Amino acid sequence: VGSEMCIRDRHKQPINKGTMKKSSLYALASAGLLLAACSDNAPKELVGTISDASMNTLTVKTLERTVTFTTEGADMQQANGLLLGSPVTVEYRGKLTDATPALKVATNPTYYQAVGSWTQPNPIDPAQRQGVELQVEGVARSIGMATLRFSTWELTTQPGHILLLGESEGSGAPAEVRMEGVISAEEGRLTLNLGDGMLLTREEE
Repeated sequence: VGSEMCIRDRHKQPINKGTMKKSSLYALASAGLLLAACSDNAPKELVGTISDASMNTLTVKTLERTVTFTTEGADMQQANGLLLGSPVTVEYRGKLTDATPALKVATNPTYYQAVGSWTQPNPIDPAQRQGVELQVEGVARSIGMATLRFSTWELTTQPGHILLLGESEGSGAPAEVRMEGVISAEEGRLTLNLGDGMLLTREEE
C-alpha cells in the first residue's frame, strides 16, 4: 500500500511550467526551421526575357534584376531555341545566385514561330515576293514593299497573335500603321494572316 501511495504521490508532483514553456518554444522553432527548409526546396519560377544564351547557360532579364542560370540537366523540351528577347519562364530551387541550376525552361511558342521571313507572291508581279521579316528582340523589316515599311513587332496577350508597327507612304505624308497578325498552321506550313489580302507563308530556312 505504501508503495502504491508513493507512485500515486509521484504522479501528483507539481509540473514545472517554465520547462514546458521552453520545450514548446523549442518545438515551434524546430517546426519553423523544417517548414523554411521545405519551402526553400520547393520549385520556384522566374519570369522575364532572354538577354543571352549559350550551350549551358541562360541569362534572364526582369524589371528588377538579371539572373544567369545553368541549363545542363534541365528540362528543355519547351525551350524553343532560346531566342533573344523571347519571354521565358525558368523553374529552379533554392536561392538565386550567379549560376543557379535551372530545372525547366519554357519560352513563348508564338515568339518562336514568328521569328523568320514571311512572304507571298507580289500581286502585280508574281515572280517577285513581298512580305515581312520578323527578327529577334522585336525588329521588323519589309520585304519587297517600298511604300509599306514595317519597323517593329510585338506579341499580344492572345496566343498566336502578333502586332506589326510601321508606316505607310502614299500620296500624302507617311501614316502610322498598326496591323495585327494571326499565325496558324495550314497544310503543314505556318501562315501569317495580316488581313486585306495579305496571307503570308513562312519561308523555310
